[in-house]
Amino acid sequence: MLRKRRIFSILLVTALIISMFINSLMFEPIIIISNADPGNISESWYNETTLNVTVLQLEPRINWYDFQYNQSGTWVSRLNVQIDVNMSAEYRFIVNISSDQGWADINYINITSWFDSGNDSWTYNNSGNLGGNLNMFLQYENTTGTANYTMLWPDDEITFNSGDCTEAVVTDSSGSPLYTECHNLTFPFIPGHQIRYAPGDGAWDTNAGHNDTWSWNFNITCDDAAGYHSYDNPIVGETINEFGVYSYTEIISAGWPAIIGTPGTTASVNDPGGSGNITIVSRSNGNYSLSVNVTNLTHKSNPTYIMQNTSIQTQGGDLNSLTNFPGNAVLWYYGDAVPSYHLAENNDTSLSTSDVEWAVQIGIGQQPGDYNATIYYHLRTQA
Repeated sequence: MLRKRRIFSILLVTALIISMFINSLMFEPIIIISNADPGNISESWYNETTLNVTVLQLEPRINWYDFQYNQSGTWVSRLNVQIDVNMSAEYRFIVNISSDQGWADINYINITSWFDSGNDSWTYNNSGNLGGNLNMFLQYENTTGTANYTMLWPDDEITFNSGDCTEAVVTDSSGSPLYTECHNLTFPFIPGHQIRYAPGDGAWDTNAGHNDTWSWNFNITCDDAAGYHSYDNPIVGETINEFGVYSYTEIISAGWPAIIGTPGTTASVNDPGGSGNITIVSRSNGNYSLSVNVTNLTHKSNPTYIMQNTSIQTQGGDLNSLTNFPGNAVLWYYGDAVPSYHLAENNDTSLSTSDVEWAVQIGIGQQPGDYNATIYYHLRTQA
């Protein structure tokens, strides 16, 4: 039995050896062991990593800005053109500002605007252009973490409601997503009737800057907590520009003068029974003249009886003594500006002339009764 097992083992080993020999002749070897031979390698590239550099600007940046009009709910630019002063047209400054130090670092955003009086070298509240009708100062203040919008100028020639101002967080595509904070801010307002008329010099330049005289210039600046002043994006340029203002002329009201007198006297509105001096309320946003003319006084019951308008006298405004009508108009405001225009008002939304006196020279034998005449007031704004 043991012998048979040995013979079987010898035969099995012999068969395996013969099989391996035959396979090596007929088929590819299953495992090949060889030495590496890469040849000549002169260089190698690897671009799976990057060098990261973040550049942070110390100063806040004014990326862009505009001066716009609310046209039926759509804001359209009004840079380098004239604006209305009808007490209903709404305008706004809009500015986009970035800070690489975080928005809490922003302390002040100042928007100053001024009528240049024909001289582009003038600035806000220049000694030659003081007054509310000539200047505007809007400010965003953020020193305590609570933003405040304020109108800082000397009077009420615009309607400004801080609650209408807006601030929106937006993305600065050129900034650092990790560090840069960017906001859009708007400053809407409604200009009053006497905001100074600014026609421009007749050749509006749409490029940024103060390029036209007789315009309203404006400048936008930003300051941070460290004392750094706004850095203007070189693509946008300086944050200075300008706009114009249409002229506005209106006589709002005029009193009804009344005189009681006797023949052979000069009777005034200030005599017993008279109306007293009357008040004329007017508006003009430029240099102006105010004149008056009057028809003959005609008897109300019998038109054949008249008193010539040359017998009527008036004074008020710049005219400080009773003056007879020479058959044509008499000027109340005149003479400060050539040719014969009163200088525009520096403050307020209207002009009240409360010292207008009327008088009449009643001839001896003048028919008694009630007379009246039509008064023509003429207010003109200098072009």
